[in-house]
Amino acid sequence: MTVELRTHDAVERAESERERIDQKVAGFERFAERVREASPDAGQRVGTSAQSVPSRSAGNALAVGTSSVGNADGVSVVREAFRDTVLPYADADSLPEAMADELSPDLAAALSPAAGAFAPGLADQLVSRAETRAEECQLLADAIATERDRAREVGDELDAVTDWVAEADETPLLQLGFEELRERHDRLADRRETCDRLVRERQATIRGTRRDGLTGIRERELLDHLYGDFEEAHPMLADLARVDDLLADCQRAVRRHLCARV
Repeated sequence: MTVELRTHDAVERAESERERIDQKVAGFERFAERVREASPDAGQRVGTSAQSVPSRSAGNALAVGTSSVGNADGVSVVREAFRDTVLPYADADSLPEAMADELSPDLAAALSPAAGAFAPGLADQLVSRAETRAEECQLLADAIATERDRAREVGDELDAVTDWVAEADETPLLQLGFEELRERHDRLADRRETCDRLVRERQATIRGTRRDGLTGIRERELLDHLYGDFEEAHPMLADLARVDDLLADCQRAVRRHLCARV
């Protein structure tokens, strides 16, 4: 008897998503740097008047106090920077939707072609928001990595159980004596206890929240994010149930042979 496990698919899904989120973190970091390069005053307190800000080329004119012509060009520069760095890893496909999702609706509106001039202080807001999003995405990537490791551990234990069953099945029950049958039944019971333990641990995990300071990721939301398109919302629990059913079937077969030997 064999069982097709979905837990290995969960490991692959978590790993691929962790890689994507890691790239998204790097994308936000590059975006913030592009804004800083275009506006050296971004992220700093400007202590001089607007008239004291040195003139810059149109492509770099993002700092507070620059002309509206330069500011208009600055909007295009920032939109292009976002398109190059963050958009490839965003959930939304279009640039306006992605900017609204990843930055904020207000910042997206301020960067729209219809906005015209680059608003004073906008560069600082963009850098701050990009840094916050990078931190949030890093927390998500860490949580996904933890989920991947947990799934891998469960998969390894399930593989060990199913491999043992496959090896044990190579010896027909008719060839086993009474004591050997009792031992087989006990070893099956031990493996069912392993499944029960893993189920309890998994259920406790699902009810948990991963925290980093004031930020938290609810485990259920993380699992929805990872396995929302899976046939089963909880692939590990489903696998544990299937393997336990397999072990129970094996135990019943052993008990029938034990009764026949009495």
